[in-house]
Amino acid sequence: MLKNKKLGCLSLLLLSPMAMAMQPLDDQSLSAMTGQDGLTVSVNISKIDFKQAAIIDNDGFSNPDATLPGKAALVMATSPGGPANIGIDFVQTFNANGSIQNSSSELFKAVIDSDAGTGTNGAFANVALTLGSDVNGLRIRPFSVYLTPDQYDPGDSTKHAISTLVGSDYTQHSIFSTGTTLKSANIKELLRVSNNIDVKFITTNKPRMNIQLGASPQGHLVMLDGAIDSVCAPTTTQPNGCSFNLVSETTGLKFDLQMSGKDANGFSLNGFYAGIEAGAGSIPGAVVFGNTGTSDKLNLSLNNIKMGDEIPVGNLNSNIFNGLQNGSLGNIGAVGVSATNLKMRVSGM
Repeated sequence: MLKNKKLGCLSLLLLSPMAMAMQPLDDQSLSAMTGQDGLTVSVNISKIDFKQAAIIDNDGFSNPDATLPGKAALVMATSPGGPANIGIDFVQTFNANGSIQNSSSELFKAVIDSDAGTGTNGAFANVALTLGSDVNGLRIRPFSVYLTPDQYDPGDSTKHAISTLVGSDYTQHSIFSTGTTLKSANIKELLRVSNNIDVKFITTNKPRMNIQLGASPQGHLVMLDGAIDSVCAPTTTQPNGCSFNLVSETTGLKFDLQMSGKDANGFSLNGFYAGIEAGAGSIPGAVVFGNTGTSDKLNLSLNNIKMGDEIPVGNLNSNIFNGLQNGSLGNIGAVGVSATNLKMRVSGM
């Protein structure tokens, strides 16, 4: 009997902290524990590296003329002959020569809280995201986008180029055999970005994001604010902006892109939103992005537009284009471009 009492007392001593830890922590208790209303989460990171990312279509497509059920994907990865990794740098300083200084402090801060809502709207959670004081922009490193069939060898169903998830079993695959050599000629490069895409923020009005889960009284899942100074601003190494190449086999359409706000205040993101809309009738559900009202104005230029490649001098044919060498079509620009009630929907796959 005495032994049982001792065991019982020991059990109470051991289990009581566990029981206390399992009790629900309401907002009032949480505020008392953290010294503030809600939670604040800070994240420090200077860059993100990865080898490839994919948007996968598991069932292909069908129309009255053909049914093509094969699994395929759009894959973002390094360009032929490029470095093993692609990625994003979070930038503190952009230098005129094209070099950067990565931010080494706080990347972003998330302030999280919840509310009961009003009337029949119901409760919601609010997440306010702001960038760190040393994050003044981001750099997307050079990359390519490939159209990739999963079974890249029609004669061998065991060879895959796209990662698979069957139940809980994940198998990683790559579009490359070794280095940056594609596994098959059936894997086609669609887009090549040959240099860095630099996105500079207005340092006194950096982009902000407010996310609401649940009732979402702000009207959308995500609301944006802040301002962007420029995208692909000229540097000594990239005087014409970012180089894009829409690839068609060994040739393509090439151009250099530049975008900037109309003045020192940059291009405001106020009024822009993103979210998920449910389907209605024959219209499927979709991810949406847009703006309410009329946006700020921006300046856009496409420089050095060229279709096709330069022809080696020894191969010029006098019967083709009167022997003229292929050259740039020139530059196209637009000043003061704005959008009113823009809305884009992405559904399917």
